[in-house]
Amino acid sequence: MEAPTTRFAYHAGAALLYEKLLHKAERVLIFGPTGAGKSTLAAELARRLSAAGRGCLCLSADPGTPSFGIPAAVNLGQWRLGHRRLENNHQGDWQLLAFEALCSLDAARFRLPLSEAVGQLMQQVLDDCPCLIDAPGMIQGVAAAEMLQTLVARTAASRLVVLAEREQVAEVASVISALPCPVLWLSPSSLARLPLRSERLDWRTRLWQCYLTHAVEYELPWQALVLLGTPPPRAEPERWPGMLVQLRDPQGQSVMGEVVTLTPRGIRLRSPQGVAIPPSLSPLRGPIQLLIRDARHLPGHKLRTVRQPRSPQTLPPVCKPSLVYAHRTKVVDRSPPIKQRDMTAELVNGLFEDPLLLIKTHWSRRCILFDLGNTIRLPMRHSHHVSHIFITHAHFDHIGGFMGLLRVRLGSPSPCKLFGPPGLALHVAGMLSGILWDRIGENGPEFEVAELHGQTLRCFRLKAGYRTIDVLPERMIHQGIIHQEARFLIRAVELDHGTPVLAYAYEPVESIRISEQALQAMPYPPDRWLGQLKYCYLAGQLDDVITLPNGETCAVSTLASQLIEKQAGKKLVYATDLADTPENRRKLITLARDADTLICEAAFAHQDRWRGRNNGHLTTTACGEIAVAANVSQLVPFHFSRRYEGDPEAMYREVEAIFPHVVRAGPGLSP
Repeated sequence: MEAPTTRFAYHAGAALLYEKLLHKAERVLIFGPTGAGKSTLAAELARRLSAAGRGCLCLSADPGTPSFGIPAAVNLGQWRLGHRRLENNHQGDWQLLAFEALCSLDAARFRLPLSEAVGQLMQQVLDDCPCLIDAPGMIQGVAAAEMLQTLVARTAASRLVVLAEREQVAEVASVISALPCPVLWLSPSSLARLPLRSERLDWRTRLWQCYLTHAVEYELPWQALVLLGTPPPRAEPERWPGMLVQLRDPQGQSVMGEVVTLTPRGIRLRSPQGVAIPPSLSPLRGPIQLLIRDARHLPGHKLRTVRQPRSPQTLPPVCKPSLVYAHRTKVVDRSPPIKQRDMTAELVNGLFEDPLLLIKTHWSRRCILFDLGNTIRLPMRHSHHVSHIFITHAHFDHIGGFMGLLRVRLGSPSPCKLFGPPGLALHVAGMLSGILWDRIGENGPEFEVAELHGQTLRCFRLKAGYRTIDVLPERMIHQGIIHQEARFLIRAVELDHGTPVLAYAYEPVESIRISEQALQAMPYPPDRWLGQLKYCYLAGQLDDVITLPNGETCAVSTLASQLIEKQAGKKLVYATDLADTPENRRKLITLARDADTLICEAAFAHQDRWRGRNNGHLTTTACGEIAVAANVSQLVPFHFSRRYEGDPEAMYREVEAIFPHVVRAGPGLSP
């Protein structure tokens, strides 16, 4: 027997498991986080065993993302070579043998019913057949510890396979060491990745729709039913449609379905054709158990969890609303402003709070924002002059400050332009439509939104008080440049955070200055004429005439050739909320190549890198390595997880161990 502390590479461990299962019918529980490759390992073992003439069963215990079968249920399947696959089923040829309904996608909340369902299905597993148990991706906290112990007991597992890095399962390490079965530690496959949330939604919705392919509608009277689980109140019929249910007759036969609607006499349901509703579920043979919890599927929508609102009677008698935003005078750790010739950049909310980068231009009162987190610390004198906002993505901490900015822009005559990933226009429209604009008339704030779709900017116009979204002409982009004007351009690249995220580069097109030596050689004192000269030059108005202090005039082109010196601009790059993947690194390094300043998230410490993998964020080490590879001049790490608020110094030390030129934050009062 291998020692409990032995760790194998993925392929070596899979080969070892195959040899053991080939010669002995073991029950192997595969434990690890979502995206570690548990289902892939089970399919690989089953395929090899079947090719060798050895049958194999699999119990899929994850109701939220089952590898086969029916979502919101625990499924038992058998591997069949040559069995017809469900379209786009990358998990293999599992044939569903039996299932136990949970009517929930939440394994943590309903872990006791889930363990009962596992126990019921395991009674159908013969001792002479290998069985692989694909556990839910719960690895943290009391829920994970209880679930692991229960699954080992309920399945009578003869072996536990931990498919994870040790630090990922540190919170349940003591439970693992105390289990009565041998433990095999495997490193996750290099091909394993955390599936996008949209991919999980699509997969389980497709499985559910496949189950309902031949569904029929029928009605059951209330007097024939016994309600179980957590059903909505019958007095609120609008909350019933789409809820997943299980029907079980007195003989123990069961079927899953979904609610169509409530009727005056009963409940109308959809469930697969071929399951004998009448007469086996006839009220004449006894009451029918109807189980309903919190899974819901409406036509045209994804299969999701719905949180039932608490009844008003359960609220405390006195309920004071908590503050949404931090107090204006809260002390925050703020990085010093990044000052360049043409602008000053500042992280308004510091290290630990909502991302919001303010760029104040030196040639005008214009301001530019990158992300739109909490805006309470954004001075109103700057809010009024925001012309462009570049959103990385629409998670709340990156766009939640829109409402604060909207309030400031009431009566603003010019539109504000927003750039971001696909879907941004609908997010903005949703926030605008949440306000009653009955008195705004034609004076409502206007926004122009540009969404980056590959090499195309899809553009829209939205105006407060109007329900429609005007579609503007699309624009093709070149080399990632989504916005350009005389003094600067903005370049964007799409990264992955489980959802599309944009990183941005602010690049001055060309920086100019007046040669002091050449000016001293002229008989004219410095005055406003120099500002007019620079403005006309940058605007391309070379034929204009400048009036000099002595009353003489001279062409812009002539004066520029004598006084103006050109300098390369200093690039600033802003990147946050991205997974540490090779493709993300390649794209960001390319965008930030030779930048003067890289403002980059460092959400987690190196020892918590598994948290970064699970949540799609960078670590301190990854942040520093990207800065080194991009050859930037200085690095501003930010967006630290609040778990490190007590010791940000340790985070800085980890970054500086990789890249020493770090701009550190210091405590300061919000403006």
